[in-house]
Formats: sequence, structure tokens, C-alpha cells
Amino acid sequence: MHRILMIVFTLTLAGCVSHPPVTEKSPPLRPLTAASPVKFAETRYDVRSYRDSANPSLRHEAHAIYRRTRVPVAASNELETAPRTTYPPASVAPLPASDELAAELTKQKTITTELLTLQTALTEAERKMKAQYDALVRQSAETMQLREQLEAERQRVRALAPVEPGRAAPLSAATGDTEVRW
Repeated sequence: MHRILMIVFTLTLAGCVSHPPVTEKSPPLRPLTAASPVKFAETRYDVRSYRDSANPSLRHEAHAIYRRTRVPVAASNELETAPRTTYPPASVAPLPASDELAAELTKQKTITTELLTLQTALTEAERKMKAQYDALVRQSAETMQLREQLEAERQRVRALAPVEPGRAAPLSAATGDTEVRW
């Protein structure tokens, strides 16, 4: 038992031994060659006002930022620059003309024309249906009015004409049913 404890203790201590750091030798530094003469050009960038992302209560006003760029002396003193608005970005530049695009546009124009024609026809059909519906409503109202007048006239005739004893009374008068059935 004593041997086992000694082995475990030795292995435990051996596992904790730290190893010396491994270092790699870097290549020797080369001496710098004579640099070509340069001059500096400053480019101005206008930045709009914005809110600080780290602190939304902090607002930065519009200002200019200058970038310093090294330019070889051999370059001309006047660098040609153009405003950013001279060349539109690719997202704004129109697509080049193509036969496929022209065919698709022609197809879309034809479809639009057909849709407008169908819309006009549908509007006209709707107008006619409304006029016909109004005529049917008016005719139904007239029919109901004539039916009421007819029933009133029947009632008046029944009240004036006595029923003969040998003759049977009309069915509608006997049952009291005044509704006309079709």
C-alpha cells in the first residue's frame, strides 16, 4: 500500500512540472535600403454629424477629417482629383441596354395595357349591373305597391258584394290567406 501511495505521489508531482518556454529565433533584421523621397498629400473627407454608438447622448457635429498619404516625389505636384458626385456609384448607374431587357419591358407594357383595358371593361360592367340592380329594386317596389293596391281592391270588392248562398266563397277569402304565391 505504501508503494502505491509513493507512485501516485510521484506521478502527481511529475504532472505539475512546468516546461521551459520554447522560443523561436527570428531571422536577422535586414538593414533598411535608402527610401525613395516622398511627399505627403492631404485628402479632406467631410463627415456628417452623428451620435456616438458608445454613448447615444453624445452627438458629434459635422466636421472634416484629413488623411495624410505618402506620394513619391516623382509624381506631379498637382494630383488630379474629381468630386465624388462625378461618377455615380454602381448601384445608381443604369443597366446597359439589351434585347432581353427591351423584350421584357415591351411585355410588361403590353400586360399593363391589357390590365387597363380589362379594368375599364370591368368598371363599365359594374356600372351596368348597378343600373340593372337599381331598375330591379324600383320594379320590385312598384310590384309590391301594385300588389297592395290589388289586395286593397279585392278587400273592397268582397266587402261590397254579398256572397250568394249557393255560391262558394273564394279560397283566399275563406282561409284568410292574402299572400300571392308564384
